[in-house]
This record gives sequence, C-alpha cells and structure tokens, in this order.
Amino acid sequence: MSISPHHADDVKEKDVIAHDEYAPEHVVHQENLAYLAEAILAEEQEHMGVLEALKRYPQATFWSFMVSFCIIMEAYDNALIGNFMAQPAFQRHFGVPVGDGTYQIETKWQGALNNASTIGAFIGILICGYVQPIFGYKKAILGSLAAMIGLIFIPFFAETLPVLLVGQLLCGLPWGFYNALAQAYGSEIAPLPLRGLFTMYNQSCWCTGQFITAGILYGFRNGTTKWAYKIPFAIQWVWPVPLIAILAFAPESPWWLVRKGRMEEAEKTIRRLEGKSTRDPKNVIAMIKRTIEIEQKEVEGASYKQIFTGVHLRRTIVACFLFAAQNWSGLLVGNNATYFFTVAGMDPNNAFALSLGNTAIQWIAVTAAFWAITRIGRRTLYLWGVGFQGTMLVLIGIVSVASKNSASFWIQATFLILVFASYGFTIGPVTFSIVAEVSSVKLRAQTCAVARAGYYVAAVGSNYLSSYSLNPLAWDLKGKAAFIWFGTSVMVFIFTFFLVPETKDRSYRELDVLYHRGVPARKFRTTVVEKDEDE
Repeated sequence: MSISPHHADDVKEKDVIAHDEYAPEHVVHQENLAYLAEAILAEEQEHMGVLEALKRYPQATFWSFMVSFCIIMEAYDNALIGNFMAQPAFQRHFGVPVGDGTYQIETKWQGALNNASTIGAFIGILICGYVQPIFGYKKAILGSLAAMIGLIFIPFFAETLPVLLVGQLLCGLPWGFYNALAQAYGSEIAPLPLRGLFTMYNQSCWCTGQFITAGILYGFRNGTTKWAYKIPFAIQWVWPVPLIAILAFAPESPWWLVRKGRMEEAEKTIRRLEGKSTRDPKNVIAMIKRTIEIEQKEVEGASYKQIFTGVHLRRTIVACFLFAAQNWSGLLVGNNATYFFTVAGMDPNNAFALSLGNTAIQWIAVTAAFWAITRIGRRTLYLWGVGFQGTMLVLIGIVSVASKNSASFWIQATFLILVFASYGFTIGPVTFSIVAEVSSVKLRAQTCAVARAGYYVAAVGSNYLSSYSLNPLAWDLKGKAAFIWFGTSVMVFIFTFFLVPETKDRSYRELDVLYHRGVPARKFRTTVVEKDEDE
C-alpha cells in the first residue's frame, strides 16, 4: 500500500491489524496509522554521518560490542583444534607414529574433531531459533554463557579422542547461540549509519579469538607435556564469567519488546540506547511498528516455516549461501594455516610464528574494513574480495606444482597471507552485515540462525575435504589443495553477482519494499523508494 501525503486524513480513519503469535496471549492489536508522520520522522533522523551517530548512540555501541565478545570464544576454539594438529605434544598424545619419529592424528579423527564443535553449533543454532522469540536476546545469551562454563570441563579433562570429541560437540551448542544472537542483536539496536559497523564487528571478534589462539599456541609450541594443550583449553574459562556479569545489565532489543507488545519497556530501552540522540522514543516505536506491519502482510508468525515461504525464501537463500560461502572462499585454508605450512614442509617453529603474523594481519584488515564499509557498498566489497582470493588460491596451486624447494613454501605462505588479509577486509565482515540486513526484522533471529546453520553444514563437508587433501596419511596434496577452493570461489563470485543485493544506506522498511516488489538484486542500489511507500 502506497500512502501519499494528501490522503493523510483518510489514513487516520483506517485501522491496521497487527498480529504476532508471540504477543501476550496472542492478542490481535489494532493501531491507527496516525503515527505515520512520526514513523517517517524517526526514519529520516537516522540519516547522519558515522561519527555523529557514534556520538549520539554511545550505549548502543557499547552493548552491541559487549554481546559480540561472545564470538571470541567460538573463534578461539575453532582455530584451537585445527592448529593442535600441528602441535607435537598433542600429536604425541593423541596421534600415531608415521615412521620418521613424528606423529600424526589419524585422518578420520582429524576430520571428526574439526567437525565436532561445528555439528554441535549447528544443533545449538537451531535450538536458538526457538528459544530467542520466546525469551528474548538477553536471557538466551546469558543462558548459553552459563552452559559454556560447565561444558569446558569435558575437553579440559579429556584423555582420549572419544571424550575430546564429545566435549567439542557439546561446547558447540552455546557457540551456535552466540553466532545467531550477536549478529541479530547488533543489527536491531543500531541506528542506520552504524548498522554495518555493529554487525561486521563480529568478524573483528572472530579475528581476535584466532589471534589469541595463535599467540597462545606459539607460546606452547615446544611444550612436551599434556599441559601444552590443556592450558589452552582452560583459557576458555576466561570469557564466560565476566561476560555474564556485564551482560546481566544489557538492554533487551526494542524491536523484540515491540513485537511482544511491551511498549513502555521498549520506550525506556530506546531512551537508554539512544543516549544523546534528539529523537523522541515514541517516534522510534512508531517506525518499528510500521516496519513490523509491512512484514505482517507477508508473514503472520515468527517461525522457521515462515522463512521458507513467499518473498522470505529469496532472503533466506541469500543469507544461507553467504555464510556457507565463507568455507568456499579460502577461509578453511587460512584457519588451518599452521597445519598447512607444516605439511608443506615448513619447520613447526616458523609455521606457528607465521600463523601468528597471519592472524595479526587479518585483524588489521578487519579494522580497515570499518572504514571501507561506510564508504563502499557491501555487494561491491564482497565481489572484490571473492575475485582477489580466487586469484591468490590459483597462484598457490601453481607455485606448489612448479617447485618443491623452500622458497616455494614462502611464496605460497605470502599468497595465503594475502587470502587471509582479503578475507578480513571484505568477505568476513561484509557477510555479517548483509545477512543481518537481508533478513526481515520479524524473522531475523530465525534467518540468522538458519544462515549460520548453513555455514556449519557447509563446514562439515569442507572440513573433511580439507583434512583429506592436506593430511600426509590421505591425499597429501599440500599447496595443490588450493585448486579445490579456487573452483568453489568461482561459484561464489557468480552467485554474488546475480543474487546478492546492495543493502548499504537502506532502512529496513526500504529493504522490505524492494523485496516485496521483486526488484532484481543488481538494481537495489538504484531503485527509488519514497518515504511514504509501504509496498
């Protein structure tokens, strides 16, 4: 329905029925569109510079960043297990001799350990999609952090591979919650200019976790006892307790509160989040209600079934593919960089040092992306990133085929570092922003959950492929394994070009309208949506 200014009087006499299956006692609310002017005003007031937005919304920035810190834990352990495969103490305790005085983890166990937490996170993220709409973001995050404290005991005390496998599987359950909630929460409390920054900060936290892993493993690289790998496991306890103490005071998402019909709480939360903003909280609530009502024309409830129906299916496909594509653009080679370097023939000391530098470079690249995403479109950055990484991957494969000397190892390492840097500058952070923005507000938690589940599904097969392609007891492809990921990166580039839209500088209302109209992805940037249009 398009609402023009000269029909304002008629509009005020019309009722819009807003139904939410999660509203108190499933009450059907009737609201008057007299708040249209307030909704438009609140949306217009979101258009400002990034620095101005940071000054006006300090509390929103703080709480988004605090929730995103949960991602550090998943990134830490995700990199931990993969790089333990190159640690002599871990190999000696859990591996088998290979005939030259060294040990290797058997391929079947290497693949299983790499995938255990991924499978756990897949299950956790699906559970989260049911839990969050009922209890909200805050309670779901606090509950997952509390569960993490107890589950860490299992891998810490594990003495056999089966027990370690179970521990990794169970630890993955709360990690699934972190991924779905941090991204969706940041996108809902952010004003328009900060939406990209808040969501891409998840990638910064991911890099931080990997950097901590690389630093700790470098410190324990020459350890000969079981404490060389047990202490890195124990360090996971550093995060949950302080985060619980801080996030106990975090505000709930005002979008979730409005969907629940808790308007007074939503108004108080908006005042708290917007701090120095001059916007009237009632106007912000009007904007939220207007967006929710547009979406209710297409979907009545907030369930997994709804994200696969109507226009939402298109949004879900884009979100799922982009997260899955993180496994197909060179990321897995980077996550197993230490192991990649050692099986290629590099000395373990140099491999661990290079891995540490690799993660530091990616962290710098993610920091630079905070500047780029405010000036360059999400779609543009993503396409550049995929194209560049594909080029680097094919060069790694060519060098591996052409030469086996030590110089070739360092050339491959240089190209791999460039892959990691490019990922940190483009694909990694931009994925979080696009996924949060293409999903509808009402179905955001479910869409982000299923999208991240898509990442885990793709990761299971990709991890096995990576393990078999690199392990000397299996295919032993060394640098030639990069050809595999070059092929998948080409597929990602084609999908992105035709199906991924530009979401920069678009309000959630405008994105809803564009999707409802069926606008092709390549025309999202240029299609005009008037401020009084609702479809």
